[in-house]
Amino acid sequence: MAVAGGKLIVGLSGGADSVALLSLLRSLGRECVAVHCHFGLRGAEADRDLEFSRGMARRLGAEFVSVRFNTRAMMADRGISAEMACRDLRYAFFERVRREHHADFIAVAHHSDDNIETFFLNLLRGSGLHGLRGMLPKSGRIIRPLLGFSRRQILQYLQEQGLDYITDSTNAESDFARNRLRNDVLPVLYRHFPDASAAIARSIAHLRGYEALFDQFRPRDLSLEEIRSSAAPSTLIHEQLAPAGFNSAQTEAMLTASSGSVFLSPTHRAEIDYGQLTVTLVDNGSARRPRLRGSVRPIAEFGAPQSGVLYLDSAAMEGSPRWELRPWRKGDRMRPFGMKGSKLLSDLFASARLTAAQRRAQHVLTRNDVIIWAVGLRASAHFPVTARSTEYIEIHAET
Repeated sequence: MAVAGGKLIVGLSGGADSVALLSLLRSLGRECVAVHCHFGLRGAEADRDLEFSRGMARRLGAEFVSVRFNTRAMMADRGISAEMACRDLRYAFFERVRREHHADFIAVAHHSDDNIETFFLNLLRGSGLHGLRGMLPKSGRIIRPLLGFSRRQILQYLQEQGLDYITDSTNAESDFARNRLRNDVLPVLYRHFPDASAAIARSIAHLRGYEALFDQFRPRDLSLEEIRSSAAPSTLIHEQLAPAGFNSAQTEAMLTASSGSVFLSPTHRAEIDYGQLTVTLVDNGSARRPRLRGSVRPIAEFGAPQSGVLYLDSAAMEGSPRWELRPWRKGDRMRPFGMKGSKLLSDLFASARLTAAQRRAQHVLTRNDVIIWAVGLRASAHFPVTARSTEYIEIHAET
């Protein structure tokens, strides 16, 4: 694809696809900043990848930028997979470098075979048109110049140019769904249907065109009654809301939901009000860190407890404890004040009827790694203020 403009940020892992992308862009005279991400997950092999990428960028005449991430820490903090953590870290860093270098776009090396894998992954998830059309050649600041080329063509190009590349050993493992498709499922399909790759790529292109047509003539502000009376209500409501992050189970449920029902995607809120469906962009508060303001007071000043405020016996400060304010993690437990035993935070959230957005925004305060407070929601049974207390600590959370 042709992209007018100046400098480009190019993701360079050192693998065949990214080396071919950087080589192709440099041969076209584009000014490139090659960016390599070291995720700290593969030991010496990851170190090898970094040094190879540095040398390849130098050979191809591109500026080189690298970064090392503590990926495992992010996985623990957010309760997400290594695959998702690497993706989030990678694209966030790409965008940071793009801004710092005043570049126009971020070029990544996805190719036709990658798009076929994405097609099948979304097919197996029950996706609609939005998912089945695969990745786009251009999506915001992200461009995919190799999307029209196959892996075989990329390898042929590298051979013609005399360019080396490295192979990530984890690509041969089938631990992830994409790898299982690539290594186990698709080779069987291609063995029985040799032309399947090209045919599926054509179908993806058709689906992309159908989505563009649907977007052009997409009906706006339909009432639920109008959607329900259409020829294909499930399809219509799903295609309306899939771009906002709602899945098929949610959109199907909206068709029979009562007034006042609310549905949340990672980015949007859908609410049904007297037959009208309203979708609004919401602020994902997961990255918003509350500020804590505390003070030590004499027990004589202790009055009626306020909701959403933490009160602790001042003994909590003895022994130079280590305090941490962090996002809650899947599997977190605490001993809630007034209850017996420990409880999963997720169960407490369910009892409090927190929405998905509220759960994403929830933080905890820990003392020596023990949860003392689900901030603003529930205090632990540790260090309660009692009749024997002489001083107490009062902590407020401010967002």
